[in-house]
Amino acid sequence: MARMFWTQKQDIGPSGREVHRMTYDSNRQRVVLFGGRAGTTVVFNDTWEWDGEYWTQMNDLGPLARSARGLVFDSIRQRTVCFGGLPNISDPSSAFGDTLEWDGQDWTQMADTGPPARSFHAMAYDSDRGRTMLFGGQVTGGFLNDTWEWDGTEWTQVADTGPSPRDACGATYVASRQRVVLFGGETIIQGMVSQVGETWEFGSGAWTQVATTGPGPIVGAELAYNGTLTLLFNPKDGSTWTWDGKHWTERQDIGPGSRVGVAMTFDSQRKRAVLFGGGQGEVLRQDTWELFELA
Repeated sequence: MARMFWTQKQDIGPSGREVHRMTYDSNRQRVVLFGGRAGTTVVFNDTWEWDGEYWTQMNDLGPLARSARGLVFDSIRQRTVCFGGLPNISDPSSAFGDTLEWDGQDWTQMADTGPPARSFHAMAYDSDRGRTMLFGGQVTGGFLNDTWEWDGTEWTQVADTGPSPRDACGATYVASRQRVVLFGGETIIQGMVSQVGETWEFGSGAWTQVATTGPGPIVGAELAYNGTLTLLFNPKDGSTWTWDGKHWTERQDIGPGSRVGVAMTFDSQRKRAVLFGGGQGEVLRQDTWELFELA
């Protein structure tokens, strides 16, 4: 099994932040970063792109400032898709329910109907069917467990059963098995908000629980697909894991270190996972890391 290594690339670029999102634009070969927050009062609406060496600010106009929203790249339509998010971290009822798309130059609002407004939801892009999938999230008074798909024109609810209502779970699409993998999050267990460590997969219109062991209960796990395996970054302890469809394996326990509200995606051209920012205690990080395999 090839060894994996984290390398720090940059500590300049976007300002320090957490609960931002990133995705990889395979058409223009750029990592796209949007939004996030610094503390409880500062929320961003800037758009940045990473080319493997440098960050470039592309836009500070477009969507209203927000954190905790979904962001994926639609490779068929060549658009980055953003849904929802939270402009005021202290008020879940302030969440957006809009759908926006970035073409590399401008943001365009595509829809303001579809899934109810929410934050801390999971999104993944099904490249075989050309659909953006959305699951769960946080609303005033609790969590959701509905599943929706966006085809570029409209949203359709495709499931309302599966994982228990939850937020802050990680998701990615595994093309080799045509499944969305979802891990972790927080849910209600016996009347208490609790972290979970379950692994679920969505395929053929239904959710299936496939594992209850692995990295352990995690809020805010970051998932990405590297063409062979699902990568997971554990913000709780900074460890890196892989999922082969049956088993979780810890691959690395050194690198970026533990941090909350971090973002990660996979650069399929350069064969690197890219990770940026997050919070460590009272410090907001603005460092960029890449994970690569050494045969």
